[in-house]
Amino acid sequence: MNKFFILTSALFCTTAAFSSTINTATLTEESIKEAIAVTVNVTSDGKAVQGALVRITANKMPIGSATADAAGKATISIPSYGKQFVQIEVSHSLYKDQKLNDIVLENGKVFDFVLKSKSDSPEAITTTSEEKVAKIEDKTSKAEDKTKQYQSEAAQLSAQKEETVRSAEQMAKEKDEAEKTTQLKQKEADAKQAEADKQRGTSDAQRLEAQKLKNQKESEVAEAAKKREIEAKEREAEMEARQKEADNSKLESAKSSDEKAKQEAEKKQKEQEKERQEAEKDGKSSEEKAKNAKYAAEKEAKEAKEKAEKEKDALKKEEMKEAEEKKAKKEAEKKGKEADKKKKEAEKDLIRAEKEAKKAAKEKEAAEKLKETLEKYDDEQKKIDSERKDLKKEQENLEKKKQKGKKLDKLKSKQEKLDSKSKKLDDKQEKLDNKRKKAIRKAN
Repeated sequence: MNKFFILTSALFCTTAAFSSTINTATLTEESIKEAIAVTVNVTSDGKAVQGALVRITANKMPIGSATADAAGKATISIPSYGKQFVQIEVSHSLYKDQKLNDIVLENGKVFDFVLKSKSDSPEAITTTSEEKVAKIEDKTSKAEDKTKQYQSEAAQLSAQKEETVRSAEQMAKEKDEAEKTTQLKQKEADAKQAEADKQRGTSDAQRLEAQKLKNQKESEVAEAAKKREIEAKEREAEMEARQKEADNSKLESAKSSDEKAKQEAEKKQKEQEKERQEAEKDGKSSEEKAKNAKYAAEKEAKEAKEKAEKEKDALKKEEMKEAEEKKAKKEAEKKGKEADKKKKEAEKDLIRAEKEAKKAAKEKEAAEKLKETLEKYDDEQKKIDSERKDLKKEQENLEKKKQKGKKLDKLKSKQEKLDSKSKKLDDKQEKLDNKRKKAIRKAN
């Protein structure tokens, strides 16, 4: 449930919270505003993160900002704070952003943030480059070994090629016999499946009719709930507008402080990014030298490999002829087993189709009961809508009286009574919506 907290003002005190399921809770909170200061420590992998931007916001508006110093520390002073929920955001161009949501601040409190790096530090880049050079040199050595291996393999393949031409004709005969058996089994399975499909057609028609009825009622319920949700949000917006008029003046000074902190953080982060780029440049130079040596060794290995591949291709052609006949035989045997399996599945499917027909008939009956139940709840909804309409007129009349600026204390009391009535209506609506949901779940 989303909650909105609106602090009391000098004249009016109205607080409301609404959710998408029309759940409602009311909270009135009175507090004394005071000046406070909090500290945020920012680190990554055990080291301080200098230049990180730290922002504290309330209702998406900044109320305090600072930039982390060389020790990763940022102290933020807030001249007027009333115990409202805030969000603490920490950002840096070289690290992933982090947030703490729904925090209540206390004077002198310390918050620790550990950021995850988006890219490596200059020291890590140098270490990585050295590791890459070592791996490239290792590949160079392996390429030289492969040259010798390919030369030996080519000689062996040439000798094996003469031993693989045999047994294809026998494989073909066995394949033909398996195919004849498969065709006979397939005909039996098709007959069983046709009988099951006929039975299932009747079940599908009944199920479709039941589902259509349920979908229609669910759509009507959802549309009505959506309309009520929009009306609730409009009421909430009216109350928030009244409060914002009193708070806007306090936000301007916080915005100025936030912009200054942003500029300071961006300057420091650009310096750190320049150091990282220089380390990358040095590492790439070392890697390029090692790659040139590796390419030369790989070229020699490639030539030896091509020689061995020619011998291997000749051997594969003969092996493929033999493998194709083996494959054809296995495929024919496989089809015979599949036909057997299909026949058994068709018999089981016929039994399932008969069960499904009975189930579809029950579903249709449940859908008809659901329709009757929801129509009863529609009468209750009309009563709630009528009461809501009357309450809206009362609120409009009260707003007109407020604009005249007379008898404000008396109007405040009337406003509280109207809010209490609105909450009771929301409770009724929630119970009715829950009844509808329960009925729909039971029908499903």
